[in-house]
Amino acid sequence: MKFATMLIEHFEQHPDFEVREDLFTSHEKHDEKHSQECLKWADVIFCEWGLGNAVWYSKHKRGDQVLITRMHFQEKDLNYPRQMVQEKIDKIIVITPYMLEEFHRLFEIPRHKMVYLDNLIDSTKLDLPKTDDHQFHLGICGILPARKRFDLALDLLEKLWEKDPRYKLFIKSKRPEELPWLMAREKERKYYTDLFERIDRAPWKENVIFDPHGNDVDKWLQKIGYLLSPSDFEGSHVSVSEAMASGAVPIIRNWKGADTVYPKRYIVSDLEEAEGLIYDAQWEKEATISRKKIFKRKNFHVTKL
Repeated sequence: MKFATMLIEHFEQHPDFEVREDLFTSHEKHDEKHSQECLKWADVIFCEWGLGNAVWYSKHKRGDQVLITRMHFQEKDLNYPRQMVQEKIDKIIVITPYMLEEFHRLFEIPRHKMVYLDNLIDSTKLDLPKTDDHQFHLGICGILPARKRFDLALDLLEKLWEKDPRYKLFIKSKRPEELPWLMAREKERKYYTDLFERIDRAPWKENVIFDPHGNDVDKWLQKIGYLLSPSDFEGSHVSVSEAMASGAVPIIRNWKGADTVYPKRYIVSDLEEAEGLIYDAQWEKEATISRKKIFKRKNFHVTKL
């Protein structure tokens, strides 16, 4: 529910609404008795993720109820959208223009039934002063699973460090060993084992700093000058918009759909482009542009509610 927290809090605090939650314990598992009670009580049903929850509610909703489903990215590779009763869903929210077209292509969801709204961020909370030397600090928020391409972040740090040893890489993420399902996959386990051995052998190993996973991203971003998004693929990668609101400059690998959400000036196709954008940039100028661009995108702001 992490992407829906601000939505929930907004309606809980609104005098015209009452809110109940029906948390599924997995894509499909839930307390059906509780779900039936929620269904009997509700006027509006909001399904966060188009998974088993949206399938169940689309099959059981009454004609006088409004059903809204918000779909992200992982649904693209699953069968749940095909199982939803589309006729009973009043509106489907998608988080990027690219995913709108993908859901139309893959599941034949009519475009008129979908609406594009970015994931929300609290831009006021994120707009904090930067710490010293932030312009030499790279950050990556989340390195699990391997598709997040932590290896590319290390490649970039290495190239920058060779020119200026003040460059550091801060990682805010759970560690691989904290996720048993990930460690059970031999290919994933080897990927991280090799990377941590690489760090231990590197002359720049002291410049790789692991910070605890947690909900203090606003404070963590105070020391970050450049936020890396080197993934193979993403939905919208909300950390990028959070970083931009903080005044950090995003360095975005050209994963599919990135250019439909973020400015092209921050999207790179290879390591050399990424290095050039960081090493040659006038940080203060770029940070100001980054912040202004995200503040102009009203869809990102919780205050839009």
